[in-house]
Amino acid sequence: MTLLVRRRRPAVLPSVLLAALLAGCASSPSEPVAPPAPQTGYHLVEELCAQLDPQPLVALNGGTPKTREWPPRPDRRMSKCTLGASRRDPVSMHVLTVSVSLAESPERAREGLPRQPKPQARGTWHEVPQLGDGAWVWILPVDQGLEILDLPEPVAARHATLHVARGEVSVMLDLMSTATEVPDEDEAEALLVTYAEEALSLMAA
Repeated sequence: MTLLVRRRRPAVLPSVLLAALLAGCASSPSEPVAPPAPQTGYHLVEELCAQLDPQPLVALNGGTPKTREWPPRPDRRMSKCTLGASRRDPVSMHVLTVSVSLAESPERAREGLPRQPKPQARGTWHEVPQLGDGAWVWILPVDQGLEILDLPEPVAARHATLHVARGEVSVMLDLMSTATEVPDEDEAEALLVTYAEEALSLMAA
C-alpha cells in the first residue's frame, strides 16, 4: 500500500501583518527622513595669529614677525588679532589683521558680511566663491611716494581686504603693506586667501 504524504507549504504572512512588522525597521516611502544638518563645529581659537604661519608675510620683503592679540569680549563671540612682519632698512611693514565672529546660524553669518563696494568704488573687487558663502576681496590701488613720519624716504602703500562667511563663522582679513615694493593685486589676493584658509582650518580643528 502506498502512503500519500502531503508536503506543508511554508507559512505566508498576510501583507498587512508583514507591513506592520517592517514599520519599525524602515520609514514609509511617503515620509522620507531628512538627513541631519552637517555640524561645522567652528570655535574661537586663543592666540589665533600666533598660530598662523608668518612665512608668507616675511617672504614679501623680509623682516621680523610679530603678533598682537586683542582681549576677548565675554559678551560677544568674536576675536581679533594681528600678524605683522617689518624691518627698518630698507623700510617695509606688512600687517595682517584677522577678525573672526561666530553667529547663531549660517544665515546670520552671511547677513553679517558688509555690503560689496559700489561699481564706482576705488580699486578692484570680485567674489571668491571657493572660500565660502558670499566671500569677496577688495584691493585698492597702490599709493606711491608717501611721506610717512620717521621714515627716511617715500614709500608705497597697498590696502586689501577679504570677507568670508563659511557655515556659522565669518572672517575679515585686512592687509596693509608699506614698503618700497608692495604686493601686486594677484599677490595680495593670494596672501589673503592663504591666511583665510589657514584661519578657518584652525577654527575647525
